[in-house]
Amino acid sequence: MKKEMIESVRNYLSNFGLIDKRILDAMDKIDRRGFVPDDFKDKAYLDNAIPILKTQTISQPSTVARMISLLKLKKGDSVLEIGTGSGWNASLISYIVKPGKVLSLEIYKELINNSKNNIKNLNLKNLEIKNEDFREIKEKFDKIIFSAGISKEDIIVDFVRSNLKENGILVCPYRSGPLIIIKKIKDKIKKEYSKEEYVFVPLLLD
Repeated sequence: MKKEMIESVRNYLSNFGLIDKRILDAMDKIDRRGFVPDDFKDKAYLDNAIPILKTQTISQPSTVARMISLLKLKKGDSVLEIGTGSGWNASLISYIVKPGKVLSLEIYKELINNSKNNIKNLNLKNLEIKNEDFREIKEKFDKIIFSAGISKEDIIVDFVRSNLKENGILVCPYRSGPLIIIKKIKDKIKKEYSKEEYVFVPLLLD
């Protein structure tokens, strides 16, 4: 049940201190069940990753909540997500930062079509999903989140310098390992790493 999922997420976030209740509210309003394939509807509220199209996954709720909490989102923030997947993560963020804008990028057209179908009845007018390589983006954002794992940090450090606003935050996972939290302060890059580790599908750079 969704109530049990949210309580599980609350318990997980409590391991890291202050719980952002806006994330729990977003998970209540933006139903994960509407983002998983039909064959997995009965598993939608379990704290597990679930496969979607193109060998990608929708991450487990506790992981999604942890990454969003590290962004320290504010109403009105501009947010860039790399890797739309099912669209659930982008929808949660859009709900939290509204009226701020969220741009979510995805390289697989099948996933774009699927995610747009998933969000069509949610009235998230501040969310845009595009088929574009993040390296071609010229805008700057308050917050940036990667939903797929990297093997080397160089590419995201360079991306931060050109695309993250002053006092902005970027959160990115390794394919296997900790989450990387990068902050841009007085035009300098400050990196931190989560103590906990995760496993993610790889970020595709072809």
